[in-house]
Amino acid sequence: MKVGFMGLGQMGQAMAGRLLEAGHELTVYNRSRAAAEPFLARGAQIAAAPVHALDAEIVITMLADDAAVEAVWVAPGLIGRMPPSGIHLNMASVSLAMGKRLTGLHAAAGSHYVSAPVFGRPDAAARGLLDIVAGGSEAAIARCKPLFDALSRNAFVVGTEPYQANLVKITRNFLLASVIVSLGEAFALVRKSGVDPAAFLGIITRTSFSAPVYKSYGRMMIDKAFVPTTFPLRLGLKDVELALAAGSDTGVPMPSASLIREQHLDAIAGGFGEQEWAALAEYIAQNAGL
Repeated sequence: MKVGFMGLGQMGQAMAGRLLEAGHELTVYNRSRAAAEPFLARGAQIAAAPVHALDAEIVITMLADDAAVEAVWVAPGLIGRMPPSGIHLNMASVSLAMGKRLTGLHAAAGSHYVSAPVFGRPDAAARGLLDIVAGGSEAAIARCKPLFDALSRNAFVVGTEPYQANLVKITRNFLLASVIVSLGEAFALVRKSGVDPAAFLGIITRTSFSAPVYKSYGRMMIDKAFVPTTFPLRLGLKDVELALAAGSDTGVPMPSASLIREQHLDAIAGGFGEQEWAALAEYIAQNAGL
């Protein structure tokens, strides 16, 4: 397929590389051209401006946040400049408010739009092992399937409104934050009583808590594998704040999210912001005198 790809951060680079390996024809754009340069040698074209990436069957945006989406996609009026048959496939994590805004803007312009945020890290993206949650019309999602097949092991359709996929991503990441906080507190509790946290992790992951998230984040906490980072704690704070904003937008009280936000803010103030999200456990341990 002929694909435009905007946003070449760590995830975007891995995803774009995977699509090239799968045989898709890419035109890439990044606000910092240096991140795009290596793709020339891999057979991609580089767009000098976002509008030059629109001549495609599908245009993927993997931009950092709402502000980047506003600056790169919305403000230049790219929605109104899409080819009539083209699809905007937004795979980034944005707020529920931005998800609804993009849904409305595309509907007003009569253009095709699918929201499909991803679960996974850059190494999973490079191997085509992401999990994707998609929202949009059945026809538009069907046209995106070859890209989903290249990038993911699972692609879940959660609704016909694109913003519903954003809500699912936000809610899942809130649950992840809850796991990290509770696991960090549990480790501090057993450690303070002289129990080996590795033994504790083995017990819980062989019984009621056998999910991959407990295994992977628990191991990072035990090994103190907090640098180098692919998902820093400060981005975990962003996810918690997106959940709080979504709760406010939908009239759902989220008191535990407020408490988790405060812990993240304190950990960042304590110097953990650029370490892996799992480093929240180390902040908790230090507060416990460990």
